[in-house]
Amino acid sequence: MENPYLKVDKKIVSEVYTSSEPMDNLKVLCDVYDSRFPGTKGDFGSVKWMVKKLKRNGLKNAHYETYTIPGWKRGPAQLRVTGPIKKRFEVISLPHSLGGEIEGKLVYLGDGAIADYESRKDEIDGNIVLVTSRNPMGIQRFLHRSEKYMRSVLAGAKGWIFMNHYQAYGPPTGGVSPVIPAVGISYEDGSYLVRLTERSDEVIVKLRTTDTNYDVDTFNVICDVEPKDPVDDEYVVVGSHYDGHDISQGAMDPASGTVTVMEIARVLNKVKKNLNRRVRCICFGAEEIGLYGSYNYVARHRNEMDKARFMLNLDSGGSPGKKGVIFHNFPELETLLRQWAAEMNVEMPTDQKISPYSDHWPFFLSSVPCGSGGDPEARRTRTGRGYGHTKYDTVDKVDQQFLRLAAANYSRFVFRIANVQEWPARRKNPEEIQEFIKKQGFDKTVTLAEKTKKYIKTWKEILPETQAWLNRKSDW
Repeated sequence: MENPYLKVDKKIVSEVYTSSEPMDNLKVLCDVYDSRFPGTKGDFGSVKWMVKKLKRNGLKNAHYETYTIPGWKRGPAQLRVTGPIKKRFEVISLPHSLGGEIEGKLVYLGDGAIADYESRKDEIDGNIVLVTSRNPMGIQRFLHRSEKYMRSVLAGAKGWIFMNHYQAYGPPTGGVSPVIPAVGISYEDGSYLVRLTERSDEVIVKLRTTDTNYDVDTFNVICDVEPKDPVDDEYVVVGSHYDGHDISQGAMDPASGTVTVMEIARVLNKVKKNLNRRVRCICFGAEEIGLYGSYNYVARHRNEMDKARFMLNLDSGGSPGKKGVIFHNFPELETLLRQWAAEMNVEMPTDQKISPYSDHWPFFLSSVPCGSGGDPEARRTRTGRGYGHTKYDTVDKVDQQFLRLAAANYSRFVFRIANVQEWPARRKNPEEIQEFIKKQGFDKTVTLAEKTKKYIKTWKEILPETQAWLNRKSDW
């Protein structure tokens, strides 16, 4: 197939494959600025460094925007079995967990199938739930950690233990709402507890957390690749969050995506004379604890949303696998992508799915056509995060070949979106958006937070951190 952008493609690919820039940037983000968790020194330090680096690469308008979010500081956590034996276990608090001490019966829910929270409500009420991170059998969509947590709260749980279903990766982390104490535990220690419940009539555990919820400032890093003579005021967005969890470097999730966005900005800036429309590159903050960065960006730039042609989310963009696009209910774009992939002589598989747990979501709700980078074929067989959201998500896990493949494929994809004259993606109205959410099985999920809040408002005593959560709009 003839490639009308062959010279541009050669320039982009040669830039990507003769540079170590993404891996160099990854090492700085992770080894120098560590987790970049909201409110830490590494958060603001990494933001200032990214802006400086982008400017050095020719993105003169690189800057950051500041906003305030509900922050969180980790304290020591303890889990002890007090009956029928006495034993301590290593656990870590989950972000936004409350500080407190509770004791109760351990109720093991396995993988946390939706029906179990209602059918075992009498057991759960007033006690401490143990549930794995694995997706339950028989469910077609992803049952997110926050959904398992909120369903446990609605069933009356007073404490929550999230068990890694991967061996040898330690306790997992992940954000929850500040309602009850919540911790992560390793597969090995969790399995011990499961065996204990199997041979005992009753297992009593005491959970103690010492975490603090407080407001912090965090940031979005923004830059534009500006064509000399734009044909109109439409633009393309490409983004990834930069914040990791505080226990880890967050190298694959999300920094491999962060450096891919930075590389796309660098290489597109070198071919901007051939660009028809502006490309906005964004590194979002505070995704891991509630999509705060992307929600803030969309709210702050509300009057620009109708000019956004497309939003490409590259969360964990440098992970292993093919670099295709999971469109979020825009089947009209599949034919165009297949045409472009043939032009570029690359594999870019596609799918049509949605998830409310990453930074494309606020754009999707605002009627912006969007998709996420990834390998649809691999996602069909994936059973979880692996070392993601553990302390083992480190730089050594990231392979430069996948950083390069991501930058090469997505730079050319974004370039073509910006340049194509007839853009077939149709903006959806609110009814169509809600219908797709329902079709994907997430309609009850996205209303679960409000249902949980309504239930908590019936409590006689509500802690200040919980009250603050009740007063704000949040998905979890």
